[in-house]
Amino acid sequence: SGGVRPTSLTVRKNIVYVLNAGDPGNITAFTLYKLGKLTPLANSTRFLSNNGSGAAPAPAQVSFTPDGRYLVVTERASNLIDLYKVDKNGLAVGPTSFTSSGATPFGFAFGNGILIVSEAFGGAANGSAVSSYRIQGDQLQLLSGSVATGQTAACWIITSKDGRYGYSTNAGSASLSGYRVENDGKITLLNGRAGETGAGTGPTDAAVSHNGRWAYVLSPRSQTVVAFQIQADGSLLSAGSFGGLQTGPAGIAAW
Repeated sequence: SGGVRPTSLTVRKNIVYVLNAGDPGNITAFTLYKLGKLTPLANSTRFLSNNGSGAAPAPAQVSFTPDGRYLVVTERASNLIDLYKVDKNGLAVGPTSFTSSGATPFGFAFGNGILIVSEAFGGAANGSAVSSYRIQGDQLQLLSGSVATGQTAACWIITSKDGRYGYSTNAGSASLSGYRVENDGKITLLNGRAGETGAGTGPTDAAVSHNGRWAYVLSPRSQTVVAFQIQADGSLLSAGSFGGLQTGPAGIAAW
């Protein structure tokens, strides 16, 4: 993977970037071929905010922006969000690092082109939040700062297919919080407990189906996946769960 402890990846056309969370931390690119073969992209490894020195700053997620012009990385330990510019050959330049609105920026997703970031606030009881940003002129512009979930340990974020709604998975509260993404990119809390995953589940990663109808939430503690139907008004309707997963599942993708 070009580093230690690969923890997140993102794909844009034929380029794959992997986030390596082990010391000192980096991102590294691969070329993806039609039959699934991966080949390292030469000279693609880039350090995080620590410039390759010392311990990794607990990076959580890497993702291309919807237009593919940038890569975003969240750093939990440093409370920073890293922005890399991507050239025509798929090579990243940077990072430029920006201070997160709230503590422990974790997962993120894009809705209506707006960057929506979960903030775990170090796992403080009922202390997590979600913020929104616009990427403009190689800068991050804060739109909504730390809109509270009222829940504990907001870790990952998903957005509805139309980009109008976002949902944080709250590992410490066994819940999902729902947000509306306004036309100006600001976010409004709809329901701090828009979805319930059940006692002892500890929901982490989540994914939305390609048709936008379903949200699937990974619950490692119970070794289950919990399903919700996404309603037109952004509310979530429980659709049950299924189990039988092996111990220690870490990520989920949906079709």
